[in-house]
Amino acid sequence: MTAPIHGVVIPAQRMPAEQRGRTRIEDRVVSSIALQAANEVEQVREVLHRRSPAARIDGDLTTIRVDVALDYPAPVRTIASEIRSHVARRVLELTGLEVSQVDVRVTSLEVRS
Repeated sequence: MTAPIHGVVIPAQRMPAEQRGRTRIEDRVVSSIALQAANEVEQVREVLHRRSPAARIDGDLTTIRVDVALDYPAPVRTIASEIRSHVARRVLELTGLEVSQVDVRVTSLEVRS
């Protein structure tokens, strides 16, 4: 059965989403999310952008790498752990992709002026 709404006919029962088609999320989209998420961690001074994607998707899993500059002085291991957790959580929230690994490379420590 259909019901007209403003001249548009909408099916009364819709097909489940998984039967209507597929959604493909590109590596570069996940990379953008991951880089922005890393930048949201408090003591991250800068997230360095690379030319190649920071994320690789394989099915429903993704691996991510980010290069960051941190404020000095900073507990590097603690902040790297926060970055891993935050990036994985944000990617899952926004894409539905599970993050199997987040590699964090601290490239520099910078004194805040």
